[in-house]
Amino acid sequence: MSRVSICIPTYNNLEQVIHLLQSIEEQTYQDIEIIITDDSTNPAIEEWIGAHREDESFTCLKKCTYQHNKKPLGHIFNWNEALSKATGEYIKIMFSDDWFTYKDSLERMVKDLEEKPEAALVFTGSMQVSPRESYNRCASDEFIERFRKDYRYLFIDYQIGAPSASLYRACDCYFDERSTFASDVFLFMRILKKNSHFVCIKEPLISIGIHDNQYTCGFDEKDERKLTDYEILFQEYDMVEKKEYRKEFLKSFIFPYGKGWSYAKSMKIPFGEYAAQYFEILWWKLTVGYPHGIKKRLKALISR
Repeated sequence: MSRVSICIPTYNNLEQVIHLLQSIEEQTYQDIEIIITDDSTNPAIEEWIGAHREDESFTCLKKCTYQHNKKPLGHIFNWNEALSKATGEYIKIMFSDDWFTYKDSLERMVKDLEEKPEAALVFTGSMQVSPRESYNRCASDEFIERFRKDYRYLFIDYQIGAPSASLYRACDCYFDERSTFASDVFLFMRILKKNSHFVCIKEPLISIGIHDNQYTCGFDEKDERKLTDYEILFQEYDMVEKKEYRKEFLKSFIFPYGKGWSYAKSMKIPFGEYAAQYFEILWWKLTVGYPHGIKKRLKALISR
């Protein structure tokens, strides 16, 4: 049995899959199995893999299990299909538009988990790569400090990054198939609920391909699916017990989505906190937000 399962869900993107496989081929750590579950509506990836099984430039394909789904499963379902076939001690989800930044990226991630046997996962910084620019993204010290105290802090501030920037111990955890926008938050919450210890590497060991066809690009700013995801998280992880999580839910979801007191009450938000947040928002609108707020009116009168 291989030590690391690299799980790759794919969909009509042969060029990106080849790029990812090239980066796997170059890795210094090779105690791996590769699992590709393909949701493609064309045979391009299947045919390419079949034609390159014996190619010395892609010896990693000899460690690859490939499945072309009879019918497209859809994003999260295909991700879980790949995870369900993993047999390794460590699970490495790699979305097919991402890749390993350095030749020793995987080796370093495995090394950190082996040196910290109490940790459930390691996550790293990432290089965000778009056709226009590239920049490094990593978790702040403040986030890491608060995250260590309570893994549910992900509800307020999500700085782990894309799932591709993580490696975790096999623990029978999958993406929640009820989720949509916040599927990565669901996965990490499930892992950390079982064991909240983690390791953070700030260097960008993983590169994330940024483009207009990314899954999250299909969500509007106030997409109701976002609210549904965070409502489930709020309830399932007992967020109501801490004031900072109640305040976050009020500020980021209940008021922006136009939910009233009856909804807040159903989520067990105290009326005093609801009212305080309501008047705080109202005061901001009166003094800053509205085009003719009080402050602006006063300045206009003074300047006459």
